[in-house]
Amino acid sequence: MSPSALDRRTTKELERFLRAELARLQGSVRAAVEENRTAESTSLTDMSVHAAETLHTEIQVTLVGRRTEQVVQIQDALARLTDGHYGFCQECDAFIGVPRLRALPFAQRCRDCQGQAEWRARRESVIAARMIPREIPLEAA
Repeated sequence: MSPSALDRRTTKELERFLRAELARLQGSVRAAVEENRTAESTSLTDMSVHAAETLHTEIQVTLVGRRTEQVVQIQDALARLTDGHYGFCQECDAFIGVPRLRALPFAQRCRDCQGQAEWRARRESVIAARMIPREIPLEAA
């Protein structure tokens, strides 16, 4: 691993971005959790209102989950930065590249290894989908 792959200026720029993005995401997660806590629970007589509120809640849960994943990714990137492993592929140890790091500062893999990981994930998803029975036979009563 070549420590000169990222110059000091680029490293500081990426670190500033990661820290700012981490603060933004953590604030967003806190705000969403607080909104959920303070939401009034009223008795709902209209099913459409209940359905809309349920959908809103489900969307918020999904967003909080995604933001939480991003927080973890950024924290991992900052830890790699501190350890001196930032910018190197965790699979092949090749330098990830400044353009990729600028586009995705918490990237853990080079473009080629990421493509292979995505291909494996798609393949596993297809295999898993084939293993799920499409219809569950009903027992004769």
